[in-house]
Amino acid sequence: MTIFKWSGSDLFADYLGSSDHDERALCWYDPIMGDPLPSVLDWSPPHLTQYLGEGKKLRKPRPIGDAPSSGMSALISQRAADDLRDIWDRHALLYPVVLDGASEPYYMVVVQTVVDALDRERSAGKLQKYGPTPELFAVIHEWVFREEDLGDAELFRLPDSKTTMYVTEAFKDRVVKAKLKGFCFKRSFWEEDPFIS
Repeated sequence: MTIFKWSGSDLFADYLGSSDHDERALCWYDPIMGDPLPSVLDWSPPHLTQYLGEGKKLRKPRPIGDAPSSGMSALISQRAADDLRDIWDRHALLYPVVLDGASEPYYMVVVQTVVDALDRERSAGKLQKYGPTPELFAVIHEWVFREEDLGDAELFRLPDSKTTMYVTEAFKDRVVKAKLKGFCFKRSFWEEDPFIS
């Protein structure tokens, strides 16, 4: 079974918070840079603007697509929310965000399904230097999963990170079948030619 890391694509838009308050909402996973994530009912949607570079290295706006990125947070379009509703209902919470230039609602994906199925002896990466669990990875370069421990999770995260998301081939197939644009799936951290829908 192939397991992919879901990440942002350089071909599609990348977003930042329009203000410090908006950026802190996006960085909910970091107690220093962000604010704690409230319930979806108490959430105030942050306003996001497309990142176009800095100084003299400005770039043209990129297409928004169905899965733009925002730093460590993944975003999805209303179309992606609707087409994969059963997956989100089982594995994630969707927090509304407001994107400059978007004509439809977008959401930040917060994965709730945590599966500790990583074969830590056969996987490679950098271990966390600080914190109560030094056996966890800060970054995983090559991942090997114990398939028997994955169950029916098409979308999940490891206890190592609140924002690094992994998906199965079945999730990727659903994205392709729905003709969603901008999802990037990597088989390893260093993959030079990842799948981009």
